[in-house]
Amino acid sequence: MSGNKVSRDDTIGFGLSFLDVLSCGLGASILLLLILKHGVAEVASDSTQDVAARHERIQQQLDDRLAEKAALEAELLVSQSQLREAVETREALTEQQKQSQEELLAQLSALSQARSDLETAKETVTDLQAQREAQRAVAEEAESVAGQTGQLGGIRVRSEGVVILLDRSASMLDHSLVEIVRLRAAHPHYRNTAAKWVTARNSVGWAFKHVDLGNSFQILTFSDSVTDASGKEIASGAKLNWLSRGDPGNTFREIQQSILKIEANGPTNLEAAFDVISTLDPKPKQVILITDGLPTVPGTARLRSIRGCSSPARLSPECRARIFDRAVKLFERELPKTEISTILLPLEGDAGAMRKYWTFASNSGGRVLTPAPNWPPI
Repeated sequence: MSGNKVSRDDTIGFGLSFLDVLSCGLGASILLLLILKHGVAEVASDSTQDVAARHERIQQQLDDRLAEKAALEAELLVSQSQLREAVETREALTEQQKQSQEELLAQLSALSQARSDLETAKETVTDLQAQREAQRAVAEEAESVAGQTGQLGGIRVRSEGVVILLDRSASMLDHSLVEIVRLRAAHPHYRNTAAKWVTARNSVGWAFKHVDLGNSFQILTFSDSVTDASGKEIASGAKLNWLSRGDPGNTFREIQQSILKIEANGPTNLEAAFDVISTLDPKPKQVILITDGLPTVPGTARLRSIRGCSSPARLSPECRARIFDRAVKLFERELPKTEISTILLPLEGDAGAMRKYWTFASNSGGRVLTPAPNWPPI
C-alpha cells in the first residue's frame, strides 16, 4: 500500500512538474511573442518615419524642380520676347536699309540725269554759239563780197569741180519728228510740197546756177543708197565720172526737173555718199552738202559693231555722232584737199548736229549755213 502511495505521489509530482514546464513554456512563448511584437512595431514605426522623411525630401526636390522649371519658363518667355524684338528690329533695319538704298539709287539716277541734262544744255549752248558764229560769219562774208557772184549766203560756190550732195532721207520732210511721221503716211503730193523739202531741192538749183557753163560738176542724192540727179542708183565700188554743165541733159532746166522728181524717204548713209564721191578723178574741189542732221547708217558696217549703237529702232545721239565721225574720217582720208560746206536744215532733237558740221566744215575751209524760211529765192 505504501508502495502504491509512493507511486501516486510520484505521479502527482510529475504532473505538477509538467504543469510547471507547460507554464514556463507558455510564459516563454508569451514573452517571445511580446518581444517580437514590440520589435515589429518599432521597425514599422521607423519605416513610416523614413518614408515620411523621404517623401518630404522628394516633395522638396519636386518643389525645387518645379520652381526651377517656372524660372526657366519665365527666362524662356523673356528670351523669346527679346528674340522677337531682335527679329523685328532686324526687319525694321533691313527695310530701312532697303529704303535707304532705293533713295540712294534714286538720288544717283537723278544726279546722272542732271549731269546728262547739263551736258545737253552745254551742247545746246555750244550749238547756239556755233550757229551764232556761223550767222555772224555769213553776215561778215556777205558784206565783204557784196555783189560778187558765186556767193550763197556766206558759202562761196566754186565755178567748177563742185559736188552738190542732197540728203533725201525721210527726215528732210520737216523739222518736227511728229510732222515727219504724218507726212510719211500722207499723199506724195504733200510730201513733195513740204516746205523743208522744197527748200532743200531749191538749194541744189541755187548752187548749180553758180557752176560756169562747160565746167565740171556732179549732183548726187543719198539715203540708204546713193543716186545721181536722174535717180539712177550708183553701185558700191562703181567709178563716178564728172559731168559738164550745158551738155545735153545737164542744163539748169533739166537738172531742176530731175530734182523735183526726187522723193524723201529712208535712213541717212552719209558714209556711202562720201565713198562714191571719192571715186571721182580728179578729186572735187568742193562738196556742198544739203542735210538736216547726223547720219543713221554707218556705211557698209553692221550697226551693232559700233560702240553705243545697239538697235536701229532707237539711235542715241552718241551713236549717231560716232556714225558721223566714221563718215568724216573717210572723207578726210580720201578727200584731204576737198572743201566741204553744209547747208543745214536743223532737225528737232538733233542738237549736236550744228557743232559737228561746223567743226567738219571749218577743218576743210568750208562754212555752215542755216537758211531762213523761204530761202533760197529760186
